[in-house]
Parts: sequence; structure tokens; C-alpha cells
Amino acid sequence: MGLLMLIFTLCRVIFFIHNNNYFPEAGFLEFLSGMWFDLIAVCLLFYPLIAVELFPNKNRTSKWYRITTAILTYLAFTVGIFVNLIDIEYFHHTTTRSNISLFKMLRFGEDLKQQIPSFIGNYWYILLFFLIFLILTVLVLKRFNSWTDDSPKISIRKQLIIYLLVIASTVIIGRGGFIRKPITPTQAAKFTTSQNVPLVLNTAFTMINSIGAATIEEKNYFSEEELKNRYNPLQQYPSGGKVKGQNVVLILIESFTPEYIGAYHPQEEKSYTPFFDSLANQSLFFTNAFANGKKSLDAVPAVVASIPKLMETEYLLSPYAANEIDALPEHLGKIGYSSAFFHGATNGSMNFDAFSELAEFDNYFGRSEYNNDTHYDGTWGIYDHHFLSWSIDKMNEMKRPFFSTIFTISNHPPYSIPPELEEKFEYTPSEQHKTIMYTDYALQLFFEKAAEQNWYANTLFIITADHTPGTKQSQYSHSIGRLRIPLLFYHPLDTFFRGRSDKIAGQTDLMPTLLDLSGYQTPFISFGNSLFSHKAGLTAAQIGGEFIVFKTVQGVPYALTYRNEKAIGLYQLEDVNMKNNLLSEKQTIGKQLEQQLKAMIQVYNKKLIHNALTVDTSK
Repeated sequence: MGLLMLIFTLCRVIFFIHNNNYFPEAGFLEFLSGMWFDLIAVCLLFYPLIAVELFPNKNRTSKWYRITTAILTYLAFTVGIFVNLIDIEYFHHTTTRSNISLFKMLRFGEDLKQQIPSFIGNYWYILLFFLIFLILTVLVLKRFNSWTDDSPKISIRKQLIIYLLVIASTVIIGRGGFIRKPITPTQAAKFTTSQNVPLVLNTAFTMINSIGAATIEEKNYFSEEELKNRYNPLQQYPSGGKVKGQNVVLILIESFTPEYIGAYHPQEEKSYTPFFDSLANQSLFFTNAFANGKKSLDAVPAVVASIPKLMETEYLLSPYAANEIDALPEHLGKIGYSSAFFHGATNGSMNFDAFSELAEFDNYFGRSEYNNDTHYDGTWGIYDHHFLSWSIDKMNEMKRPFFSTIFTISNHPPYSIPPELEEKFEYTPSEQHKTIMYTDYALQLFFEKAAEQNWYANTLFIITADHTPGTKQSQYSHSIGRLRIPLLFYHPLDTFFRGRSDKIAGQTDLMPTLLDLSGYQTPFISFGNSLFSHKAGLTAAQIGGEFIVFKTVQGVPYALTYRNEKAIGLYQLEDVNMKNNLLSEKQTIGKQLEQQLKAMIQVYNKKLIHNALTVDTSK
């Protein structure tokens, strides 16, 4: 156990060095607190071994017994080391310690099988550390774990006493001490600041803790009557219809972040998104838009069905994923729209093809439907510029008006671009910059071809991102920056969609916004609001046990962070590095946002638990 503790500590050091920009104020206290979670994780991993190895019996030195305990020992070491090493790199993209949902996600389709070669090629150093730690384990265990037939015999009575003492101690430590309920990842916040919680935690612990714990609790912060006044997800827009009868194309760009977008940094000479920048100047551009999660699995339910991530597990991996929902395709279908979901990845990836059926898209188009693997990138799917062009061909076949959702794939590790375009984007600081430029180029080709179609002038285009990628910049490693995404509405002819807006917007706002614009007048459930309604912008997310809610109060946009049933921070959005906590200074605003968030959580949990995300319009 001591050896595994040592290896966990080494993993934490590597984890910190590789992701140090996310923990600017971390120190010895975080590492000391982390050792407590390491010890808890070790006890949890060694439960089976201790139960078998120390169980009182006379066969302790027999060959079969030694083989059984050796297998359990190496299994505990292998699993513990492997999952902790995963987050050295994966945390860079999710900004939270992984849980069991990671493996649930990888089992969809052929994602894992396709990515193994690129994982090994790009993250070879993780494999190297894994092998070094395993070799160290084997050498040390062979040196100190040498039962033989000549080993001293211990009486059954002494074995029983040792067994009971060790089991009791292990259980107590594994629970987190003498506490009423076992310790959870959220309690790591007691040992450090919210920003440094992932550094304190241990991935083996968060993995084990999340097994079988995907359900949520029904909250009762407010009475039903008070709740209706504080937060009501029932939406209706009887007076809309700005683009009634027109086509809608919604483009989700993989890992598209303001960090690389020139429209957010006009003072800089170099832009990696020249086409997007030019489009932003001809669009209605929302500069305070935020993702409702940190993964693609969070984005699709948020955008298509207005369901944010307000629980630890991603909605599509939760027990509620099979709940009845009324999503955009179904709503728009009621007023004559055909619909299609385009995703160039291998069918089954992220389970998006199954979700598109649940959301009632008329068609799903993926790599299988594209049916030309000469354009396959070798890892994820079809290169963006090929697939986007093909998507236009398929839209030409759709009944009008149509609603299309297109999800790009290229701006994602291993950051592949077509070999014939390598020289075009040769001089960039990194592979990620290169794929950002390639994605922008693919977007340009898409619009150039779309402009030639007879439906183009009668179409509203919305472009946003699924989430942000990893970063080395401080302002994008804090809660505000790591959720900020681009959002623009572009219409070739309608000048209503021009200018810039600083209204707070979330991915969950897209469904109500489009239903408002399309003239849909039937009530529906949504955790967002139309961006063209009179209501102040409001959106929220949960990452790694921390909630964050964005809202403008008295003309000032704020972000409130919330963990363990209490608000822990209040920041103005312009405070991108989140250095000035205003919670004690602006208590009234902090309390208002905290209650707003609690009301949202209460409604969210109740709706999911009771499968109540739809409106019965037959009454």
C-alpha cells in the first residue's frame, strides 16, 4: 500500500507540472491534502486484496493462494496507476478529474479502437510512465512479498485479530474517517480553494466514487409556489416568427475557443480564423456566450434539447438519457420542417446517432452514409472540408424548410488535417493552431458552396462551439474562460442579424431562440430563454462538482460559483482571471444568483427524476 501511495504522489507531481497553469496558487497544502485522498483511494483499491489475503486460513503459503493474492495485488496497482496517468493529459481538455463516465463514453461505437494508435503516438510519455511504474511495482513486490513454505506460521486466532483490525482500519480510512457518510469528491473543497480541487483529488478515488452514483437527489430549497416565481422552464413565444418558414443551419464547431478567434482580439495582428472573423462582422455576434458543459456529450443535449449539464454525470451517460424529451427537430417538425443531424465521425461515436433518433431528427448522416473512406482522417471520421461540402449536397435533397445540425470533428486531438493541405497551414505555433486554421478554411469552403444554392438567401446560419479545448493561458483556465464560446447568427439578407451583443447567452438558449424566431407558438420545456426576449440572459453549468451561473444584474454581468450547497465566489465577467471575489462585498447580488441557481437545480433534478421534460399539449 505504501508503494502505491508513493506512485500516486509521483503521478500528482507529474499531473501538476503538466497542468500547472490551472493551479496558479497551489502549494504544499494541496499536496498534503492530496495524500489523504491518495490513502483513501489506496484503501478502496485494496479492499478485495485485504479481504482475501488476510482472511484467516491455513493455506497462506500454498501456490494457488499466492497466485490469487498476486493477481489481486497487480490488478489494484495497474488500475490505480492507469487511471491516474490518464488525467495527466485528459484533464487538460475537461478541467476536472475523470469519473466512470469516461469509460461509458469510450464504449460507444468504435471511438476507443480508432483512437488507440493516435493516443500511443501523441501521448507516448504517459505509456512510458505507466511501464516505469509497473516495473517498479514488480521489482519492489518481488523483493518484499516472498511467502515460502518456510515462512513463520501464524495461529488462526492471531490471523483473525489481524484481519478484523486491518479490515476495520481500511474501511474507516476508505470512508474518509469517522464520518456519517462516505467522503465524496465535492468535499475536497474543504482542503483548498475551488480552483485547486482537482489537484487535491485522486482519479482512482473519483472513478470508484462514481460507480453506481449517477443518480441525482430531489431538492426542496423552495416551495412549489415559490419555485414557479423563481424559475419556470415552461416557455412559450406566441408573437415571434422573424424567420418563419426559412431554413435553419446550426453549426457546432469542435473545441472552438475565443482564445484563437481574431474577432475577440482585434488588436492582435495575427488571426487564426480570418473567415470566421469576416463572418462575425456581418452577423449578430454574442460576445458573452457560454457552454453548458465541458464535453461534446454535454453540448448536443444543451443545443438540441436545451438540457444543460447540472449533475456530475453527462446527461447522455446518465440513467435519465432515455427520458422522453421534446427537442428542436420534433418542435420544428410540427410546423413543417424536415431535419437532419450531420456528424462526420464514425457512426456510434458519442452515441449521437442514437440521440438523434430520440430527438426525432428525420435523418442522421455520419461516416457510414458518407461512404468514402479515402477522406477518412484515420482516427475520428471524415475530414471537415469534405464532409461539410457533402452536407450541402444532402441538404439540397431535403424538404424545405429544413433544420440541419452539423457537428465538425477536426479540431480535436490528434489534430489531423488532410495531407494535401499541410503546406497551406505550415507556419503555425502548434498542431492545434493548425487545425483551427483548417477548420476555419473548411467553414469558408462550406459558405462559398452554400452561397451558390437556391436556398441560401432564405436561411439563418448559427455558428457556435461544443466546448473549449485545453489551454496554457491563465484567463482561459478559470471557470469563466474555460466555458466561454463563440456564438453568431448570420443571415445573408436580413440585417436584423447584425452587430454585437453582450447579453449573456448559453447553449441552452438556442432551442428557445430558434422556436421563437420560427414562429413556434406551442408551450415547451427549456432551461434557456430566447435571446430575443426581454428576459436577462441566464445560463449555468456544473464541472467537477462546482456549479457556475452567469447572469447580468443591474447592468453588470456576473459569474457565481457554488459548491457543497453554498456560494463560494462572485466575479464580474471582465475579471477573467477571477482574482476579485465580490461575494462579501455584494452580498445581495450573490444571494440573488445563489437562489436563482438553486431554483434551477431544484427544477432540473425534479424534471429528470420524474421524466417530466415534455409538455402534455393534449390537455
